[in-house]
Amino acid sequence: MKTRLVLMVLLIGVLSACSSFRETGVSEDGSVRQIMTEHTEEIEIPAEPERVVLLRPIDAGNASLLGGNVAGVVDAVRDTRLAEEVLEEDVAYLEHGDIEALKALDPDLIITFTPDDHLFEYQEIAPTVQINYSTAAFSPFRDKLYLAHLYNLGVILNRQEEAEALGDEWMEETTRLQREVGGLTADRKALVLVEGPDSYYIYGRHSAFGTEAVYDVLGFQMDEDLEEALEDGPVEVSIDDLSGYEADHVFVNTRQQDDGLDTEIAQVMGIDEENVIMQDYDDYRLNDLISIEMQAEDIIERIKP
Repeated sequence: MKTRLVLMVLLIGVLSACSSFRETGVSEDGSVRQIMTEHTEEIEIPAEPERVVLLRPIDAGNASLLGGNVAGVVDAVRDTRLAEEVLEEDVAYLEHGDIEALKALDPDLIITFTPDDHLFEYQEIAPTVQINYSTAAFSPFRDKLYLAHLYNLGVILNRQEEAEALGDEWMEETTRLQREVGGLTADRKALVLVEGPDSYYIYGRHSAFGTEAVYDVLGFQMDEDLEEALEDGPVEVSIDDLSGYEADHVFVNTRQQDDGLDTEIAQVMGIDEENVIMQDYDDYRLNDLISIEMQAEDIIERIKP
């Protein structure tokens, strides 16, 4: 009896997990889809949404790849290379929590992160889907978190097949990019540093700020002690603290490009100043597939001898 109970609990857990982001039904006229979310709740959303608002930065570029009809995106995307070169000119930018601006866009679907304190207010405006940042378990790309987000968005926007195809194509493109860098990254260690209000933070794999391009796409390695320290999230450091980690390249996300920080980091870590790569904070904070490809190509050009 005890064994049967354990098996039932395990089965329920597996079924709940498998239910994350999948279509569970379609209305008779095909205008409404019912999807199961990762929170094991079913939501009715438009089958072909015409005015989507995206409140997670990662979704802006991915929705563009998937051909989504986007009315607005979160303001963090404004003034980035993605906004200038990829997004439609009529896309609106709004601050998170600006309910009046959101209402004015008259969305028929809202996609946001979780937890979001404004969820109930959003739901009064339009069907709202929340996505966990760490979601990946049952995506076909579960080993690559950023591709799992592309896939989940594809399910929500009724573009699942397109999302899978894009992910598969990207795997091939990653191979090409790795060939392009040759032996410049395979045995070399890198550290990704992000400027904060009063200090700096080291970020781990799949954490935006260029980490996907550095570690996953281009194949840089990470100091073992650092990798262990990052298991609980970003590590806060001072510049002097960097001497405790080993890296051949340091990628620095900052809004101040000419303040001598690269020289200081090079001296503390005992590496060539040309191996300290300064990156635009706003461009590199994005980790949609378009932005990651831009970042990888930019890094390749800057590390080539």
